Amino acid sequence: MLIGGLPKWRRRAAVTFLFVFAAVAILLAAEPFAEGLVSTGRRYGIEELLLVQWLAPLASESPEFIVCILFAWQGKSSAGISALVSSAVNQWTLLIGMLAIVYSISAGRPLAMPLDERQIEEMLLTTAQSIYAVTIIADLRFSVREAAILFVLFACQLLLTDAVARYALSGLYLLMTFLIIYLGGAEKRRALRELPAFLVGRRQ
Repeated sequence: MLIGGLPKWRRRAAVTFLFVFAAVAILLAAEPFAEGLVSTGRRYGIEELLLVQWLAPLASESPEFIVCILFAWQGKSSAGISALVSSAVNQWTLLIGMLAIVYSISAGRPLAMPLDERQIEEMLLTTAQSIYAVTIIADLRFSVREAAILFVLFACQLLLTDAVARYALSGLYLLMTFLIIYLGGAEKRRALRELPAFLVGRRQ
């Protein structure tokens, strides 16, 4: 609200300053944070992937969560959901693509980024979960039942950590996505088709 009420040039200067400040802070803190997670896992016998997968996002995505919660608190549910969908799209396009690019730059030549079996399982599970989540909120409506299902299945990922469970949960997410699209009728399918245009419009 405060920045939005400033004159145009001051508003742009403030936004530019905040963007640069955030970029510098991330640049300075990212490597020590990542190294600290790995060393903590080694010290206490905790699997490194679990720390990176579950703890790191709490820090990196907390601003996004706060913004969405504030939108919901103010009754602006559509704005909160669209922010979540936009974030998910960015994570599975720009961020995923940057991983392979940065890996190739660090190696000094174009390389395929190697993934072990555990990482492949996690990628599949997270992709299936994201597809399901985007599908249920594509029409900008999110019921308590849908939220409960997401929460329960997410909790299962913490308890069921073997490969069979991950593949089973991935299949369950994809099956439920298919059922939602099939049983949701023309309205749900139309919402999915119009989602890219909606997100572009929100950003403009």
